[in-house]
Amino acid sequence: MKRLSMVQLVHNKLTSFSAVLQIGDSKEITSRAKVLAVQRQQELFFGNEGEVTFPIFTNPIPRFAIDTTSLQMNKLNESPAISVRTIRVLAIAFSSVVHIGSTSTIDTEARVKHTRQLASNSGAAPSLVAPQASIRITKDESSCLQ
Repeated sequence: MKRLSMVQLVHNKLTSFSAVLQIGDSKEITSRAKVLAVQRQQELFFGNEGEVTFPIFTNPIPRFAIDTTSLQMNKLNESPAISVRTIRVLAIAFSSVVHIGSTSTIDTEARVKHTRQLASNSGAAPSLVAPQASIRITKDESSCLQ
């Protein structure tokens, strides 16, 4: 049964990076984000930094097989409407979904590669020619899977 979604007020400061704010029914929501975040102690840009393919962006994500034959679901929609007075959201980002309504499938994926590049202990500026030779790189990889 389709239901009417009624919302009096949505206060959302920020929606970014493949995020979805959906009011009403949908059949399917698919959202993908691939983010390369580089933080440097000194402001330098070498021109080709986003062209490298990191394994975090290409490795397959394991999917869990769900045996739907053993699932049982009973629903009772006492009202033909979904009624919301106010929803306040500070931020929606990186393949997140805020959804007021019904849907069949939500498939989201966020892959984030964080790299921090710090100047060497000598305090010398990193070289523009060979950045790996003059920058001590410490990296922290994380990915958010939803």
